[in-house]
Formats: sequence, structure tokens, C-alpha cells
Amino acid sequence: MKHSLLLKAFTIGALMTSATVGTMAADMTANMSAGEISVTGQAVRQVAPSYALLNLGVSSKNTSVQSAKSQNDAIMSKLISSLQHLGVSRNNIQTSNITINPNYDYIDGNSKLNGYNVNNTVVVRVYNTSSIGKAIDAAIASGASDINSLTFQTDVSQEIEDQLSASAISDARHQAEVIAKSLGRELGPVKSASLGTTRTQTMEVNPRYAMLAVKSMDLSSSTPIEKGDMSANKTANVVFYLQ
Repeated sequence: MKHSLLLKAFTIGALMTSATVGTMAADMTANMSAGEISVTGQAVRQVAPSYALLNLGVSSKNTSVQSAKSQNDAIMSKLISSLQHLGVSRNNIQTSNITINPNYDYIDGNSKLNGYNVNNTVVVRVYNTSSIGKAIDAAIASGASDINSLTFQTDVSQEIEDQLSASAISDARHQAEVIAKSLGRELGPVKSASLGTTRTQTMEVNPRYAMLAVKSMDLSSSTPIEKGDMSANKTANVVFYLQ
């Protein structure tokens, strides 16, 4: 009697286990037969620059390091003051590099110290983009010997961010629909989705001014600057099920 009950219990348990395994296998088969499509959507918007980064430098040379540094400090102080008069706040002017190097003459294989070179470089953030030309002119008039680079940047608003996200996901869905149709299938629900970081791309200009003297200059014209537009782009990675 006990053996008969145990046998029945074992038989029922085995049937339940078999049914469970059979269901799992059916689900796996269904998922595998459904298939998936992984696509990357793109979105681009043209935006106006929010500000510009202007890299300015002062180079000085003298026979003594003290004289070279004093001369450099005076010119840089004048440059910073000129920028402030244009409305650039001091917290938007940042020193990026200062170097003091000896300068040698090489004659018949021998080196002879003939002075020192002092360089001081600042990066200026200019929010009033219409005054960039004036900032360059002021830098030259103050005695800046190096105008290394001018780069436009932008702060992407939340509204633009949302538009880019929606457009990138829409583009991803469109690509997936084209692929599904080409395969003779229908697009199913979304399995997963992720958004990339918004990136901006700008053209970089490198205006360089070579000057023989910086003590006094007669600027007969202002520097023309065109800020143009920038592109903001975003990607969306989406995985769809196929039906």
C-alpha cells in the first residue's frame, strides 16, 4: 500500500517537472523564433554658440629673469584689465600656463646664455559673442603677443535635449521598421533602450598675430568674427522584438 502511494506521488511529481521543463523550452523557442533588431538612431540640431573660449598669451624676453618676468606681468595685468573693461568678469579669465625658460646662443658647439623667455597664457570665456572681435583688439593693444585659438561652445538647453532624444528614438524606430519590413516581419515591442550623451561640434579657428612690437599699436580696423552655428547631436540605442 505504501509502495503504491509512493509510486503515484513520484509519477505525479515527474509529470509536473516534465510539464514545467516543457513550458520553459516552449518559451525559449518562442523568444528565439521571434528574433530581435538592434538599431542606433541619430538626431542633429543646429544651435547658436553660447560663448567663446579665447586663448591669449604674453611672451617676454630679457637678459635677466626678473626683468623678463616684470615685463610679462605688466602686460598681462593690462590685458586682464582691458578685458574687464569690455565686461568680461574676472572669474571668466583663467591662467592656463606660465613658463620661464633660459635662452641660449650656440656658437661653434658652445652654448651661451643670452636671456630668459617668460610666457603667460590665459583662457578667456566670452559670453557676449558679439564682443569677441573687440576682445581680440584689446588683447593686441594691451601687448598680447600670442592669440592661440578661438573656440565656440554652447550650453544645450533642456528643450533641445528633449527634442534630440525624441528624434533619435524616432529615427531608431524608423530604421527598425525598414529592417523588419525587408525581412517580411513585423516590429514588436521594445526590449531595451538607452540614450547617448549630447555632443556638440564646432569649427575651430586659430587666428595668430605676429607682432614686431607691442609697446604701441595703431589699430586701424577691428577684427571681424563670425560665430556661425554649431551642431548638437545625440544617439539612441534601441532593441526591438520581431513578430
